[in-house]
Amino acid sequence: MDGGGTHIAVSIVNEKGNNLMEFEINTGVNLTSVDQERLKNIFKEIYYKTGFVDGIVVSFSGAGTQKRKDNLKSIIKDVFKIDEIIVYNDGESILYACYNGNNEALVISGTGTVVMGMTSEKQIIRSGGWGHLFNDVGGGFWIATRIIQEAFRYRDELREFDPIFERLKIYYRVDAIEELTSLQGKEDFKTIISSFTKDALKEPTLLVKEIVEEGIQDLSFRCKMILDKLALKEIYTHGGLFESKFYQSVFKEFMHPYSILPLKINVSEQMALLAKKHST
Repeated sequence: MDGGGTHIAVSIVNEKGNNLMEFEINTGVNLTSVDQERLKNIFKEIYYKTGFVDGIVVSFSGAGTQKRKDNLKSIIKDVFKIDEIIVYNDGESILYACYNGNNEALVISGTGTVVMGMTSEKQIIRSGGWGHLFNDVGGGFWIATRIIQEAFRYRDELREFDPIFERLKIYYRVDAIEELTSLQGKEDFKTIISSFTKDALKEPTLLVKEIVEEGIQDLSFRCKMILDKLALKEIYTHGGLFESKFYQSVFKEFMHPYSILPLKINVSEQMALLAKKHST
């Protein structure tokens, strides 16, 4: 399973490694913003589709501490009634799936952000990814939140108008900026707020460009720090924001002269293959 801020993807493989099933559930499951009861209900929905399995490996955003990993494992075990469960955070899972015996580095930018590296001895180092309240600078939730903050500054006559404010109202179907305060009370607020970033990046206004540059400046600094520790000159990129040509171009500009390697990987399938390996 591959769980992030907007959806959870599930893949099942058989003992030969053949992919038997793939599906997604469109709800955010980041462990920094989803309560345990809701997670349990989501896993029940998954179990209803999959039935019994021999082993499970999950890649979850927000699984950055051992306590969160243990809590998630306990919930899955309670639903699936098996002991063969391994929990990674989203960066760890990709690094393990791509491991080739050498140092490697990865930056993920989706709803949140994290920069991670792995040494040839499989030692993990990281920077960022501490959740939407404390970090995740340059990610989808952070960008959308910054835009909304500036919209309220405009409403309070503290800044000039930017066209993105009208697009905000159209996107969320509100008549006035102050109505955006209701977004905070939504159960899936993190997914709902971050979803606007994809729209904003299609035709970035001056304000959007300034905010993206502000976020990527922080993110690129973290990338370079990890790369220097690993003595690397190239970094893999993964996550929904890197699908934006504008976001890509700004990131490449800040990361010059390092090499940027877009990583296309089916994380849920790779986790299923790891589950097969560990359960046989």
